[in-house]
Amino acid sequence: MRVFFAIEFEDEMKNFLYQIQNEVRQQCMAGNFTHKENFHLTLRFIGEQSQQQIEQLMSSLKETAGSIPEFEVRLNKLGKFDRGNKKIIWVGLQKSRKLNNLYDKLESTLESRGYAKEERGYSPHITLAREARIENYQQLSDKIEVSNLAIRVKSISLMESTRINNKLCYLPLTREQLRQQY
Repeated sequence: MRVFFAIEFEDEMKNFLYQIQNEVRQQCMAGNFTHKENFHLTLRFIGEQSQQQIEQLMSSLKETAGSIPEFEVRLNKLGKFDRGNKKIIWVGLQKSRKLNNLYDKLESTLESRGYAKEERGYSPHITLAREARIENYQQLSDKIEVSNLAIRVKSISLMESTRINNKLCYLPLTREQLRQQY
């Protein structure tokens, strides 16, 4: 099973991201666009795992979620990663100490269970398109306004990445609530 840890979004946020994605799509000559129902914020990609390893990951998820209180993050801007003449286009988040704390806790919990720490720094983003071909990214970036909408983070999920009828789907295997603040 191919898995990753993520923050899932409410439909309202997915609809907003889909509107931004449609503006991006209009400016692209080609691209592989994320399905609206798959919008999420990846915390940590894991990859192929056995059922026994999945159980360890579920335990890590529960331990992490139980130690972190609910919080908010805010959208920030449109961004890109260059991959030759193609791009990954994404929506970034404002810097968040609380999101970084969640990521760090998950990393240390996974490390205590034998998973190597992620070597790259955490760069939180929501992917809108992969392999996007666009003539003038700067013009697109200047045109699209990403409001600083808030995302309430109440839970984290262990997700499976699978294909159903040849369509990529992200399915929650389990979801754990973060600690409520009173």
